[in-house]
Amino acid sequence: MASLAQALSDFKHSYEQSAPPEILETLSRNISLLQEQRTLRASPKVSEPMPDGTLYDNSGQAISLTTLLQRPLIITFVRGGWCPYCMLELRAWEQLIAEQPSMPNLIAVSGETLSFTKQVQLDNALSFPLLLDPNFTVMEKFGLVYEINDALKAVLLKWGVDLLERTARTEFALPIPATYIVDTSGTVQYAFIEEDYTSRAEPMDVLAVYQQLLQAEK
Repeated sequence: MASLAQALSDFKHSYEQSAPPEILETLSRNISLLQEQRTLRASPKVSEPMPDGTLYDNSGQAISLTTLLQRPLIITFVRGGWCPYCMLELRAWEQLIAEQPSMPNLIAVSGETLSFTKQVQLDNALSFPLLLDPNFTVMEKFGLVYEINDALKAVLLKWGVDLLERTARTEFALPIPATYIVDTSGTVQYAFIEEDYTSRAEPMDVLAVYQQLLQAEK
């Protein structure tokens, strides 16, 4: 199985060969600003408790995060179906899961509205849940949400991505992609958070940590 890192790198390189320089500059500046502002300082660290919250499945059923801790839990937060890096990540997880003898306790979380999350689930034939976080409530508890500036907003609208239509927020905001593993006591045992949205946790590495934790808790 090819690594997610390689797939992300290949896509990024291809995009940068064709994108206008002013758009590349805007995207790069946005990442730098997030890193300078230390947006993630409130995110839960390893050995800290997982924030609780309520998510929703594609039938509108409410699901408390704590009810998912019958086994260690992998949580990965994505920006939405419009983000090619997020879709590469979800597909990498699906490919890895198909190679496993048993299904890991994995959820993906998106702040997009129900019609968009359903479409992502369908288009990518995901066998694991893609849950909805209305108004980014849970993502805010994880310290992942930020409002975007006018320059990035203009780029998104140029791409046809209107976050006011795709989310329940009343302003243009996005989550920073992140991946966590939480043990059955609700304690974070692994955290990958990076302001650069083109960088993601490698599913194979995450699964290895998850399986070690699963064995330790048996």
